[in-house]
Amino acid sequence: MDRRTSVTFLWITCQCFHLYPCCNVTELLSVKNLSLTIKNNEASLTWDCDESMKTCENISYDVFLKDQNLKSEFVTQAYVCGEEISIVLEKDTPSIVCFMVMPILNDEIDQNSSEICSDQGRSEMTGNITCTVYNTSSMKCSWDYSESLPYNAKYSVSLQQGTTIHCQQYIYDLEMRTGSCSFQDLNINYFDDVTIILNRNGSTVLKDIFKLAEKEILNPPRNLTVIYTKENFILSWKRPHTQYEVSETCFEYQMEKNKELISHGSNSPFHSNLEKECRIRIRAKGEPTCGMNTNWGQWSKEISCEAPQEPSDKTEFIILGILLGLSVFLIVLTFIISIHYKRIAKAVFPRIPQPRNYFDETLDDNLKQIQKLV
Repeated sequence: MDRRTSVTFLWITCQCFHLYPCCNVTELLSVKNLSLTIKNNEASLTWDCDESMKTCENISYDVFLKDQNLKSEFVTQAYVCGEEISIVLEKDTPSIVCFMVMPILNDEIDQNSSEICSDQGRSEMTGNITCTVYNTSSMKCSWDYSESLPYNAKYSVSLQQGTTIHCQQYIYDLEMRTGSCSFQDLNINYFDDVTIILNRNGSTVLKDIFKLAEKEILNPPRNLTVIYTKENFILSWKRPHTQYEVSETCFEYQMEKNKELISHGSNSPFHSNLEKECRIRIRAKGEPTCGMNTNWGQWSKEISCEAPQEPSDKTEFIILGILLGLSVFLIVLTFIISIHYKRIAKAVFPRIPQPRNYFDETLDDNLKQIQKLV
């Protein structure tokens, strides 16, 4: 049994027997979505933690203030996630303010700390950097910054997972107050943590740690097919394309049939009654237990699920009448042609007259002239 499996087994055992003090596995701790806002010399920190560790009673978080020499000074201690922590900054605090949040379990310090930096008093970042994975291998990260910053402030974004990948394409709004960048053709592990770093003029102002699979907006399910039976239709599809292999049970589906939402928990075909007018589309999301994004992905194109049109009795009668009329017409035409075929052949193929032989006529005239002379 490897280390990760052992850690997981120990944590599950703790949960089953509610022995919270035995939860001493610091490898499971992590701080996510760390956000920092500074206004009027007061810093506000918020973050999220793993759902799996919220039941442990002996967990806490130490908050440190880091100076320009990267030295850490303990500021406060928190015992919950998701609540805002306010910290009053001293007047002599450097312009660049950096905080570090370190999880502690059973008085053991965890090494999976998270850091975030910002400019004091400028409220530079109106929100945390936001990243979204789309089209299976591309990612877009966006951020905002205040009007107090000069226009020559240069931002750069990089992604770290073993190696460092720099953003390939930057886009700014017309006022240069909203920035975004795009990563293309990502070829990294979607279930391992990646670190997104936002730099301004060479200094780190924001960091975020997450898994790409948790940020992916799934593409629509593929190969939608409708099969009709006598009384209903059957909709089948294939799971959305992803850069990683997961079980079919990791996807949950939702149909929209004539603007009505219908949940469908598995990849099995969807059965429904036939209707005169029917339009249907489908989308997917990940299951929480698989570590995927639990928000709904993109809709597929609408397809028709209307009942096939069956020919009515009136239509069949009209078709039968046309065929009968054509048959009678052909019989009468054949009879007329058999009686008057000579006249018809003469009219259609008239006799072509033979051309006159001008050479013979000229020869006869010459002979007559010779006889007169003799």
